[in-house]
Amino acid sequence: MLDQTHLGYDGYWQQPMRNTLPDLRYVQDVFPSLGGQYGIGVEGSNASIQGDSKWHALSSSGLEMLPLSPWGAASRYIDVFSRGPKHCNWQASPWEPYVQLSQYNGTVGGDNGTDTRIYMTIDWANAPAAPNRTEVFINITSDCRGYERYAGAEPRLTAIVESVSVPDNFTEGFVEADGHVAIEASHYQSILEGTSGSSSSSPSNSTGSNSTSVSRRQDSNETAPAYHTLRNYGRTLAGVGLYPLDSEKLEVGEGPALEYSVYLFTNHSAANVTVYMSPGANYLGDNNPLQYAIALFPAGDEQPEPAVVTPIGPNVGSNMPDGWGQAVANAVWGLQGNYTTSPFNVTQEGAYTLRIWALLPNIVVQKIVIDLGGVRDSYLGPPESFLVGRDERGSYNGTSFATTPGIVGGVDHNRTSLPGGGESEEADGSNEASNGAGGLAVGGFTSALMVVLAAALTM
Repeated sequence: MLDQTHLGYDGYWQQPMRNTLPDLRYVQDVFPSLGGQYGIGVEGSNASIQGDSKWHALSSSGLEMLPLSPWGAASRYIDVFSRGPKHCNWQASPWEPYVQLSQYNGTVGGDNGTDTRIYMTIDWANAPAAPNRTEVFINITSDCRGYERYAGAEPRLTAIVESVSVPDNFTEGFVEADGHVAIEASHYQSILEGTSGSSSSSPSNSTGSNSTSVSRRQDSNETAPAYHTLRNYGRTLAGVGLYPLDSEKLEVGEGPALEYSVYLFTNHSAANVTVYMSPGANYLGDNNPLQYAIALFPAGDEQPEPAVVTPIGPNVGSNMPDGWGQAVANAVWGLQGNYTTSPFNVTQEGAYTLRIWALLPNIVVQKIVIDLGGVRDSYLGPPESFLVGRDERGSYNGTSFATTPGIVGGVDHNRTSLPGGGESEEADGSNEASNGAGGLAVGGFTSALMVVLAAALTM
């Protein structure tokens, strides 16, 4: 790999034959921008003010920040940066006293100026009580004239503050914020056993435990299909798939279902639930493809007929299925295209139950995202949502993956939270997960899948 060319890729699948630098453009830092001596940007946007760009309305001096909720990200940031050689003093002034900033003034540009990232938070104790949705404003002024010399307005930022609450009887589950719910697959609330297993339900795994029980069929000593958590597998935290690996294809309800509890605020006729699934193949043939079933319905209601999803299409001649190349490159189905996305009607605010049935062992779920209109483009999807029963308001961060319990590379990667607030040490880098009948490493999981695939191809 070190001998391979690294520069000059232009979208063609093969590497370029020679390292070639792309065109270079130099910023003339001795001259100010037409938009002024300093610029302002906000989290989640390519736009900057003052001045014109394709990222915001023509000649606009306002930017909209990402919303804030007591169940979502703890903060949003604002960047104040230099666009010219002049030394400028700036001041940020929120209109509401419960809107708090990490820094209210500073200098930018010149010899002593510093580009600054300001973090905006909400004092929820003094914010409007739930339910409330308020638009708040932040003015930013400077002693350097900017775009206002061309009759433009001074910079103003807006943000939506959503004060919402969940009922006391919602004691465990994920809470919507910013128009979405994101769930790591291994953090299920329970496992609903199917007709092929025992009649009991497995306990909650919200705290990130890596053990999974294996049940026996009621009428024999044969091991019934059960979910198995693969630690440190996949793109973010873990994968969850069926074991044993040679299990026959299941009918909906015959095998167990992963069950997640969620609380939704947004009414949406097409709440899109996307399952991030590990790349797989229809190893039993295109006439017997990989499938899973999914249902989202109000908690306590009778479960509706689940939707059966066939994420991987047939081979087309000598070509792989549609979307295969992207799934392999991204190491997941679900990031691009609608191969693993199912729409549901969310008619009212309240607690909902999400159930997912893997119908073959090669269905390995990594993550689930419920989009109620707030999911933005990203490579890993949103960080995991607030989980009642695990996270605490005031200490939950939610601004990145680093604070998700057990996440690879996170601040607490070597610790798993336990009920009652305790913690257990875990060996970093271990891919083993106990299932009550001995550990199963990721390598073993993959090898076994290859054996099953090879057997299917030789039949």
